[in-house]
Amino acid sequence: MILFGLGREKYLRILSGLLGAVLVGALLLPRGPAAQGDSIEEASALAQEEFERYVRQAALLKKNIDRAHYDRRAMMRVLRNAGVLEAGGPAIPSPFGGPSVFRPFQVKVYKGLWRWPLRAGIVSSEFKRRWGRRHEGIDIAADRGVPVLASAGGQVLYAGKGLKGYGNVVIVRHDQRTTTLYAHNDRLLVRSGERVSAGQIIAMLGSSGRSTGPHVHFEIRRGGRPVNPRELLVRSRF
Repeated sequence: MILFGLGREKYLRILSGLLGAVLVGALLLPRGPAAQGDSIEEASALAQEEFERYVRQAALLKKNIDRAHYDRRAMMRVLRNAGVLEAGGPAIPSPFGGPSVFRPFQVKVYKGLWRWPLRAGIVSSEFKRRWGRRHEGIDIAADRGVPVLASAGGQVLYAGKGLKGYGNVVIVRHDQRTTTLYAHNDRLLVRSGERVSAGQIIAMLGSSGRSTGPHVHFEIRRGGRPVNPRELLVRSRF
């Protein structure tokens, strides 16, 4: 007997009704000639056996429900510590919402918490020191005009061309500590203050600012400090 999708009180009410039905059914069993001598004690024994079976099933169900609640709380802590909830990460449904409750979380864990800002391209420069100064992101080269995508959900902190050397740039804040930057775009499709979702097109790739060819310069910063985007992005494919 599987009763997933029900709250504790509801499944206990259903269980109580089932037990009552078992007791009544045991007393009303059809009796042929061979059963004329059956006593009320035999019917009660049958009802008791059914009752104990349902009690065991109820105990197992309660254990599974308690475990699901514990797993959900633990999962929420992991996501909150990773900043995914604030970043518009995977929705966490009720543990009784269906057979794939933990699937969104598994996908995020196995594939990473951030998306690549382009659907395809070539990493032309890594996170490192370059030309005597530190390169605080990665450069991904592609054809001019391809879509530039938000790496995660958040709010546009800045969209414009006021940062020297960056050309048309978009900065998205994902939580209180984490931002992403997308520079050298040909055209911007979002404005400051706008909410964006993961994978949303926020600009068209170009070569504005201090650039030698069409590419997006992509940065991830935590607490104002740059981190290597490859440590957070979906499995490397460029």
